[in-house]
Amino acid sequence: PPNGSGMGYHGHKMVRGVNIGGFLVPEFWITPSLIADIPEPKPNDYLQLCNRLGPEATAQLMKRHWETWVTEAEIERLASIGLTHLRIPIGHWEFVESDEGYVRGGLPYFKRLVYWASKHGLRVVPDMHTAPGSQNGFDNSGTTSGVNWTSDPRNVALSKRALQMMLKYIASDQLLRETVDAIDLLNEPFIDSLDFEKLWEYDTGGHVLISDGLRKVPPVISIVDRGFKDFSWWQSRWPQDWNTRYTDAWLDTHIYHVFDRSIDDWPLERHLSLVCQNGRDLKTNSTYFPIIVGEWSLALPQAALQGRENEARRRFAEAQLDAYEKGGAGWFFWCFKTEESPEWSFLDALDRSWLPHPLNARAFPPSC
Repeated sequence: PPNGSGMGYHGHKMVRGVNIGGFLVPEFWITPSLIADIPEPKPNDYLQLCNRLGPEATAQLMKRHWETWVTEAEIERLASIGLTHLRIPIGHWEFVESDEGYVRGGLPYFKRLVYWASKHGLRVVPDMHTAPGSQNGFDNSGTTSGVNWTSDPRNVALSKRALQMMLKYIASDQLLRETVDAIDLLNEPFIDSLDFEKLWEYDTGGHVLISDGLRKVPPVISIVDRGFKDFSWWQSRWPQDWNTRYTDAWLDTHIYHVFDRSIDDWPLERHLSLVCQNGRDLKTNSTYFPIIVGEWSLALPQAALQGRENEARRRFAEAQLDAYEKGGAGWFFWCFKTEESPEWSFLDALDRSWLPHPLNARAFPPSC
């Protein structure tokens, strides 16, 4: 197996990035203002919003949002503090016609964002964040009404087509093509609720499409989400020929401390030692495949803050920054900004000194 140093071999630098979340795939906890004027019951996800307002009103609302949610000044700031990459979640509906009811129109704003990134020296990772019928049932998949992606062959076929069209769109514009370092094949598929054979056919087919359709040196990386399965589960399934001279792939893991009720009452110290353990797991498993931490944040259960929020979040941040490069590929913070949740906002966390500036500055001794 590759020894995780394939990164240097391909000349890719360590990824230190942020997710441009809540932009092309809206999530109302990130931007509550988007649905502020909609009477109760509020929509829970983008599809409900589209159905509730209808195509024209949704298009109007979204156009205002796309125009304003990300500014060039923010991109310039993110670049100036030493970040290297943006992960850009995007909906499948932008690339294919379907009868699901999603309102499209975000592609010009995707392109504008990539142009800004390029101008300020950042690289990008377009991320197919949604799938017809939903790959996980979360609001970030576009719809919360079940996990139905693989239960209808037409859904998977539509996803394949969306990926093809995304790659075609990127390949048709020289600047887009030059600025894209990797493609995230599908965000957070809930493997235990899906037909893995169909997901794997999509992933492996997608990897071929990326390697063939965006021929570049170094190769454009295919990013495969671990899908809530252990690294050990992936070891036997990872294709040995994926990390070679002409093709490259990473496994994506998302690490959060607020979605597991069993650790809600832990003191900060236990969270820090879990971060250290995760770092060791990343290092051990990076001998099988390079691992990118595609999402993480500073969100902690209340008990861990211990009435000393600033110190707790800063220690949590430093521990995570130290741990998450051990997988060989690097990391993306979720999210670049939010309206009212600073622990999920990279820019707010910088302003509050929860994140170090420069990123390698440390206020506390190492946790690990």
